[in-house]
Parts: sequence; C-alpha cells; structure tokens
Amino acid sequence: MTVRMQHTSLPDGQDINVADISVASYERMGWTVVDNGAAPKTTAAATSRRRTAEENS
Repeated sequence: MTVRMQHTSLPDGQDINVADISVASYERMGWTVVDNGAAPKTTAAATSRRRTAEENS
C-alpha cells in the first residue's frame, strides 16, 4: 500500500506516493502525510544485540 506525502518546500500538488514502510523515513526528512490516518505511527524494533562499551565509544 502507498501513502501520499507532501513537502513544505514544494508547491501544492507536487505530492509523492511512498510505501507504508518508508513513511517514517520520509517524515524524518521533512515530508508529511497528506491523507490523515493513512499510515499508523509505529516505532522501530530494537536491535538484536547489545553493543559493547568499546563499540559505543
């Protein structure tokens, strides 16, 4: 399923369609969903392993 999105730097009517799974990524880049409620707000899953102190620094 696709979701229609718009960006504030573009004129009205220059919307794009993106896959549901990509909505969060586009929102981080400044895009907003045109159809309210089209994409549920979800959070990313936790990583599968813990990082050591050496990896974090």
